[in-house]
Order: sequence, then structure tokens, then C-alpha cells
Amino acid sequence: MTTSEVISNQYKQKFEFINFRNGRIFDFSVLLICCLSFGFSWIESILNYDSHHWGFMYVQALDLKRGLIPYKETFPAYGIMTTWIQSLSLTLFGERLISIGIATGIFYSFSLFLSYQLFLKFLPKYAAFFSTLLIFLLNGYIIFPWSNYFCYTFFLLSLLMFFSKKNNKKNVFGSGLFLGFSLLCRYTSFQAILPPFVFFFGYEIIFQKNTKKTTNSRLLFFSLGFLFPNLLFLLFLFSNSLLDDFWIQNQIMTLQSKHGLTISNLLPNLFKSIFITSLHDVHDSRRIFFTIIFCWNFVILFYFLKKLFLNKNLAPNEAIVMEFCLVTFLGYLNAIHSYDLFRLINGSSLGVGVIIYSVIQTSQRLGRKIKIILLLPLISICFIWANSLIFSASPTSAVYIPWRLDILMGKAVLSTEISIFKGKLLKPEYYNFYRDIYQHISKFDHSHYIVNYTLDPVAMIINNLPKVQMASIYFPLIEQAYPEEAKRIQEIINTKKAVILSDKDIHLPGYKVIFSKTWFSGEVPWIPWLLNDSLAMIYISVPEETEM
Repeated sequence: MTTSEVISNQYKQKFEFINFRNGRIFDFSVLLICCLSFGFSWIESILNYDSHHWGFMYVQALDLKRGLIPYKETFPAYGIMTTWIQSLSLTLFGERLISIGIATGIFYSFSLFLSYQLFLKFLPKYAAFFSTLLIFLLNGYIIFPWSNYFCYTFFLLSLLMFFSKKNNKKNVFGSGLFLGFSLLCRYTSFQAILPPFVFFFGYEIIFQKNTKKTTNSRLLFFSLGFLFPNLLFLLFLFSNSLLDDFWIQNQIMTLQSKHGLTISNLLPNLFKSIFITSLHDVHDSRRIFFTIIFCWNFVILFYFLKKLFLNKNLAPNEAIVMEFCLVTFLGYLNAIHSYDLFRLINGSSLGVGVIIYSVIQTSQRLGRKIKIILLLPLISICFIWANSLIFSASPTSAVYIPWRLDILMGKAVLSTEISIFKGKLLKPEYYNFYRDIYQHISKFDHSHYIVNYTLDPVAMIINNLPKVQMASIYFPLIEQAYPEEAKRIQEIINTKKAVILSDKDIHLPGYKVIFSKTWFSGEVPWIPWLLNDSLAMIYISVPEETEM
């Protein structure tokens, strides 16, 4: 019997002052949490007005839906699987911004359910439920429609099938398959999602020599499952002569996201974020909690590794906890370039269950009253996080753009003329900003091309004018890597067929500015921050002979 088969015989305990029959109430409570999370994500999709991040992912999905060839005619920034899933959401829910938020919310709520199922591998139901509740209170709903949410959900599916009760070839193959999907959702996740499986196969080969034959068979089918989607993707790239483009565009994204980081300072910068930056912000208990998770899981992992090297066998539940410690520890690498809570949630949140497990193990020798005392800090933190889960008074690490009650209660604007805003409740200032842009661009037919020299994808796609750039935002590195695209843009400008968006007056010969307006950070967040200018402007330049 392999370790995963033994582990599947779940480690059960009874909490002496909680006795619900079969624990069904915890199952239903977790389902309720998942439904609440999805509902909150839907509301966030309706209320959010982050043009940069949401528009960036939306345009990639829209391009794929409309048949553009990835890496040749469009720019999938993080993973082809994420772009494909979000393009499918535009087919199911319509070509509008909230559609990709709905898809992302489905995946995030499902990841909470999968976390609960994984916790049940080594925790009793009450503790698995409480661990899932803590994750929900840490980050109740999506912030961006980002690739991390899709990558992590497939990763959890892979873990769940890997430790499945039916440890057959089909499940092992499925585990590798889902891990392959996870990698295709976010290419830069490989350093966090691959090593845990390498470690566990190594653990079985080295420390469980009596199962070597079975382990080798499992490793073979796992590898086949993992390679299957990745080889298909490579075949697609090769058959369309896109291997070079794939490499170039991923290099561009890496350079674009470096934020001054180098190979030599990546880990020091991460440790600084974990131990210094997070602890200095005493008002953000969520980030502090992830510092605790990091340290706690490191200590538990060290304990198990020491036990192994002293030739002491691990109990079945200890083996899976050790694996989850490693998953948690490596999950912080997802935030190595930008230490954001949603990246930690979608990488290291299984560490919450490890903490609960160790608390239970430690408290077994203690009396009932002391157990209750140990629970009080965790219960208190639940109330603190619940208080800032939805209507936070100010931005937090879990809520970048707090919901406004007045917008929900009737002061919002519903757009009927701008199709990508359908279904959204917009701030009047935000709606007026884009309505002005829409009306100015709508004077031009589809014989004109939109050229975007800004970081605002919504302004570019708002009128559906044909585009000539692969990316929906301006990347100077793309101009350098693809001189043919730069030449094509110049030809369109020279023939007076361009409608140009820019963040400054570029004074092009033969063109005039017909619109300029400030990106107020309160109305269109992120753009001024990205440009490092609180009074950043957007300009629309058109051919001079155009009658207005």
C-alpha cells in the first residue's frame, strides 16, 4: 500500500464539545461559503472600475474568441489556458467585462471547496471547515480576473486526485493532467507547483522502498498526464511557427513585471516583504497572518524532515501534512515579484490547515478549558476579518476598491450604449469619463484603426474599432521586438487612418487633439499609479482634416 493510499484513510478525531452527526452541517456550511464567495465575486465584477487589469484580461479573451491567433495576432500575457477559459466565458455570458469576472469567481469559489476536501485528508470536519472559513475571511472574493485563480484551482484538483482514495492509474494520470492545465494557466507558476510532486515521489522512492514498483508506475502515468496538454500546446506553437514568438512575449512580460528585481535580489526582496514590510503594517492583520503561516509551516516542515533523516517513519497523516507544508512554503514564490494577498491565497492558503492541525495535536494533552482559550484568538480574528470583508472603510490587502453602498442602493449609472459595460453599476464620474471617450471615437468608422499608446485597454476597445497592435496596452518592448508591427502602425498614421490614444500630447504632423482629460485616481484607478502621475492625462488625436 502506497503512502497516498494510506493517507486516504482519513485521520479522524472528535472534538469533545462538538458532536454533529456525520459532520453534515460542516459540509453544507462550506457549500454556503463557496456560494457566498461566488456571489461576492459577481458583485465585485458589477461594481469594479479597474480599467487597467480587467480590461487587459478582457481584450486577450475577446481576441481569442474572435479567432485571432495567440502569440501572432494577440498577446496572451500569462497563460493560454486562462485566456481560453475567459474567452469561453464571453461566449456564455456575453462580450462584457463582468463575464470574465464571473468565470474567475466560479474558479475561486471552487478552489475553496477543493481546499476543504484536501483538509479532510488530515483534519476532522469541524477543523477542515474552520480552515476553509479562515481562507474565505482572508480573501472572500476575486480582486482581479487574474491567472492565479485558474492556476491554483487546477493545482488543487491535481493534489486531490494525487491523494485520491482510489489510487489507480486513471486518477494518477488525471493528477498529472490537471497539473499540466495549471502550468498552462500561468507559466511562471512552475517553481511553486512542480517541486511538491517531485518531492513526494522522491519521498516514496527513498523512504518507502517496498512500494518502489508501484511508485514507478504512478510516476509514469503522472508524467504522461502532465506532458499530454503541454506537448499539445508545444505542437500548436510549432505547427504555427510560434515558438520564437512565445519565447519573446514571455520574456517581455518577465521584463515588464520585474519592478527593479534581479536574480540576486529576488529572494531577499521576498523575505523583506514577508518579515519587514508586512509586520510594519500593523493595521493589516491579513498580511501579518501570512507571515505567521510562513514561519509556522517552515517549523513544521523542518520537524518532519528532521524526523525522516533520523530514520523515523512518518505516520500517514504526517506525510500529507509535510507535503502541504512544502506546498505552502513554495507557494510564496507566486508573490516573489509582487507581494499581494490574492497571490498568497492562490498559492499558500493550505498552510492555514497545517496551523489548525498542529494546534489540535498540541492541545490533545490539554483540558477542555485550555482548548477553548486557544480557540479564542482564532475566533476573534474571524470577527476582525469579517468586519472588513465587504464594505471596508478604506482599501486593504483583500479589498483594493471598497464597495460603495450608495452605488448599490441606486446612485449608479447603467450603460446601454457601451456594450462592454452592460450589467455593471458604474460610478457617475467613471461612466461620464468613458462616455466622453466613446462619443469622440464613435465619429470614426471601421476604415480607421485604433492605436493605443496608453495603459488603458478599456479606452482602446470601447468602440470596437479595428486594432493593429497585438497587446491591448502599450509595451515599448513589443515595438522593439516586432518592427513589422511598428512599421504597420506608422503606415496607418501616415495614411491618416489612425485614431490615437496617448497619455501626453504627442504632436504628430497632420493630427490634432480632439479630446483630453485627467485620469483622476478615484475615478479610473491604477492608471495614474502606473504612470506615477496623479494628474495623468488621456489624449485622443485624429487626422486634421476630420470634420468634428
